[in-house]
Amino acid sequence: MTFEFRIPILPRPSFFSNVRLATLSLAKLGNGYAAAPIRVSVGDGANRDSVIAANTWSQAYPVEWRIISRAVGDAQFSSGLDRYANPASSDVIILIDADACLMRPIDELLEKLKGATRPTVAAMQAHFPPFLDWSTSEAQWRALLVESGFSDARLERRYSISPPEESGRCPPYFNYGFVAFNAAAFESIRPLMADHTQKLIAQLAGTQPVFFTAQLALTLAIIETGVDVMELRPEYNCPNSDEMLAHGLGEAADIRVLHYLRNNVFDRHTFLCERNAFEAFRKADFASPVVQAFQSHVLDLPGVFFDEPLPYEQGV
Repeated sequence: MTFEFRIPILPRPSFFSNVRLATLSLAKLGNGYAAAPIRVSVGDGANRDSVIAANTWSQAYPVEWRIISRAVGDAQFSSGLDRYANPASSDVIILIDADACLMRPIDELLEKLKGATRPTVAAMQAHFPPFLDWSTSEAQWRALLVESGFSDARLERRYSISPPEESGRCPPYFNYGFVAFNAAAFESIRPLMADHTQKLIAQLAGTQPVFFTAQLALTLAIIETGVDVMELRPEYNCPNSDEMLAHGLGEAADIRVLHYLRNNVFDRHTFLCERNAFEAFRKADFASPVVQAFQSHVLDLPGVFFDEPLPYEQGV
C-alpha cells in the first residue's frame, strides 16, 4: 500500500507553519505515514531558493516543494490545480488543505480505496451550499449543471450540516479540506480540473463569489467521469469547533483529520509562527472538547513552532 499527500499553499510563514504541523503529525503516526510523500504546491510566483531556505526543517522529512510559475495561473487557484498536474504515483492520492492534519491513522479508508474495484473518490460533503441564497440552492444547482452540460445529474445528497429543509439537496459536493482518490479515480479526474475551474470562474463572474470554484469544479469532474463516491463521516474532516458533535461525530477522540479552518478561537495564521500567539494557544484553557483534543495533539509534537528564518520574497 502506497499513499501520498498533496498540499496547496502560498509562500507565507503561516502556510509554512501549517505544512510543518501536517508533516510532524504524519511522522508521529510512524510506519507508512512517516514515509508518505508530501508534495507541497507553492503558488504566487514563489522563489525556490527562498522557500527552501525558509524550510530547512523539511530536509529531514519526505517533503517536496513544487514551485509554480506565475504564468501557470493566478495565486488563488494555481497551487490547487498543481496538485492535479502530475499523474498518480501511489495507490491513494490525498488532497489536503494546509490547515489540516492527521491526528489518528486512516488505515481503514486507505484499504477501502485501494481495494475498490472501480475508480473511487472519498470525502465529506460540504457543510453548506456554495450559493449566496441557500433557500434557492437546488434551483441554482440545476441551472449550473444545465449550463455545464450535465442536465441529467441528480440532486440526491445532503450537506453535512445544513438540513434539506433549509438548503435542499445537491450532487456530490465536497469540502476540499480532505479528499482522497484511488489511482484510477485520480487519473480520470485530473485532466478535467483545470478546464472546469477556468470555465466556472468565467461563468460565475459577477454573480457568485469564486471562493468555492475549485469545489464546484470537482463536482463537475465527478459527474463527468462517473467515478464512485464514498461519502466520509466528519471524523475525516472535522473543523476546530464542536458543531460536528451534533452532526455525526461521536466524540473528540474519534477525530482522524482535524481541519482548523475556524478563526474565532485561535488565529490559524499566527498560532504556529508568532511566539505570542503560540504561547497564548499553549496556555489557553479551551472550553471546546474538539479544540482541547487539537491543542493536546499540537503540543505533543516536538519542534512544532515554526521559528525558521524567513528570507522568502513575496511575489518574486
